[in-house]
Formats: sequence, C-alpha cells, structure tokens
Amino acid sequence: MITNPNLSLKALRAFAFVVENRSISAAARKMNIATSAVAASVNQVEAEVGAKLLVRSRAHGVSPTEQAIALATQFRNLLEEYSQILDQGRSWASELSGTLRIGYYAPIAPAFLPELLVPIMQSSPKLQLSMSEHNNDSAQAALLAGELDLIIFTGRDLKPGIDTTTLMELQPYVLVAAGHPLAKRDRLTLQEVGHYPIVQLDLPVARSYVNELFHDAGVVPNVVANANSTEMVRSLVGAGLGIAILSMRPRTTYSYGGNILSTIPLSPSLTQITLHAGKISGRPRHVVGIFLNALKHWCASPDVQNVKVGQYE
Repeated sequence: MITNPNLSLKALRAFAFVVENRSISAAARKMNIATSAVAASVNQVEAEVGAKLLVRSRAHGVSPTEQAIALATQFRNLLEEYSQILDQGRSWASELSGTLRIGYYAPIAPAFLPELLVPIMQSSPKLQLSMSEHNNDSAQAALLAGELDLIIFTGRDLKPGIDTTTLMELQPYVLVAAGHPLAKRDRLTLQEVGHYPIVQLDLPVARSYVNELFHDAGVVPNVVANANSTEMVRSLVGAGLGIAILSMRPRTTYSYGGNILSTIPLSPSLTQITLHAGKISGRPRHVVGIFLNALKHWCASPDVQNVKVGQYE
C-alpha cells in the first residue's frame, strides 16, 4: 500500500483517473479541475516513484505502463480504504454511545429528567447513563474536572469556563398539609407565612435564597426544623410539623408518608431562582447536544408547568 506523505490524496486520485481514462483531459473533466492540475499531479507521482509511468501522445492521449496500471490499482484501494475510515468516523460521531454523565443540583430533578432521558436511552442501545446528585459548587467543580458532561444547577456563584443555558425561572411557593388553615388560600405573603412554624430545606442555595426572601420582607421566620432533602421537608410538612417555602415541586401531591400536600403561590412577585444547564465551553459531545436540545424543548413546552408554581395559580 502506498502511503508516501509527499503525495496528496488529490494527486493519487488524479493519477488513477488518468490511467483509467487514458487521458489527462478526460480525468480533469471527471474531477472538475483544470487539466494543468491533473498533469501536475501525474508529474508529482512520477517524480516520487522515480520512473516514467505514462507515455504521452497528442493523438492518442496517454498510454500507461504495466507499473502505472499496478500503481493506479493500489491508489484506488488506498482511496477506498480512506473513504471507509471516514465513513466509520462519521458513524462514531452520529452514534450515541459511551456514558452520558449528568450531575444535578435540583431537588426534584427526578420529576422531569427521566422522561427526557429514557427515549434517548431506548433508541441508543450502546449508550449508558450516570446520574449524580450534587450541591451547586460540587456540580460545577465536577464538570470543570471532566467528571461530568452536563450539569443542572441554579447558576448562582457561576465559575468561569462553564457555558450556561437558562432552563426556567422558578417562583417560590408555600407548601402546606392539605388540612392546614392556609390550604384553601389562593395566595400568601411572607408576612402571613411568618406567623407559622417553618420547615426549612437545608441545602446551600435553597437555604440562603429563602433567608434572603425573609430578610428583604423584614420577616423573622420561626424555623422549627431543618432537613437536607426535599422529600423529608415534604414529609414533615405533611405530618403537620410546619409549612415550607420551596421553588420546585414533584408531580405528586403526596409525601412519602402518604399525606396530601397543597402548594400556594406567594405574592407579591418575589425574586425568582433560575435553573440552568451547564456544560464546558466549546462544542459538546454529540449525545450532550441531543440531550440539551431535548431539555430546552421540554422547558419551552406547557409540560414545564408541572414542576412550577405560578405567582397566581
């Protein structure tokens, strides 16, 4: 097989066409290039081989030697192999394989991520999935360290080197047990909430966000319990320990304890919390781009309201 780096693929192709057509001009027409360019390619091949391979005649075009015919055959084999390698590379680029690694700091991410990921996984048998729960800082650190392909996080305290896509703006709401005196209200203020025991979601961004809301409203909350998981907060609220302020909701009105819960929007309009998708700056892996597009499409659809509570529901 000829692999001389001094000869371009274009030169090999031109020489093969000339031998096949017994004509430099015919080869130029097939390749849609100038005759002089084809002639130059033939000269390059002969110079590299160190022998005269084509006998030129004005009346009869060119006559290839036996060596030229053998060489042209090898050139065609090489060009075909090159084309097959490129086709394989393109199939690798379009095929969803390997492991898609997603980190999330969104307490109820299980409420929407599976329905987006399962169709991608089912259509891509070679693709595997790795999901990990993080806080805001560890999600970004893992992404920057190359341990994750994509993160879903609040976007606060953003670290350099991360490209973000805004997914949704989340309005805070009050979570109460179905039998609570506030359950029938269509909206509440922070001043009203301040009269009741509070179960606080004790996660870095969530805690500081709610504390800022109370501080800006001039309200000192009566925090009776802290829990670092959304489901524990929901279960404590459902059991009647207090009420809570959250930003995202699962697609069920039941707590793990089986209690029915109600969500009530807060008014007037308060500072919202923004959910982002983050990836390393630059072009992502093909599978990351596909998932990110699916995520953005879902966030622009009416289905996103299933995990949001509007200001006035």
